[in-house]
Amino acid sequence: MQKMATLYLIVALVIAVIAVLFALQNSMLVTISFLSWEISGSLSLVLLATLAIGVLIGLLVLAPSALKKTFKASSQRKRINALEHEVSEHKAKVAELQKPAPVISSPDAQPESHDSESKRPPHELHQ
Repeated sequence: MQKMATLYLIVALVIAVIAVLFALQNSMLVTISFLSWEISGSLSLVLLATLAIGVLIGLLVLAPSALKKTFKASSQRKRINALEHEVSEHKAKVAELQKPAPVISSPDAQPESHDSESKRPPHELHQ
């Protein structure tokens, strides 16, 4: 982005220098007529004013699409942030579920006896 801004600045400066040189070399008086209007001025000022009006019209034509893109990018950034938050919540839940469950001994549980009869299957105990 910084390189593009620098490029735009350089182009604008070149255009400004060319415009000043043009204004110095074309100072003759001209009359512009449009419908019932009539304006007199130096040729350079008339052409520079025409250039400025053209730039303004171009900016006005581009403004709606630029604003639309800006609003769309803003809403997409908000959506991305919400989705990233949702992903982090899901990752936390997955990490919680992957933890080993703690072993809780209940008070009703009978301790295992160490004699050999308790380890035998029930059908063998009465023999």
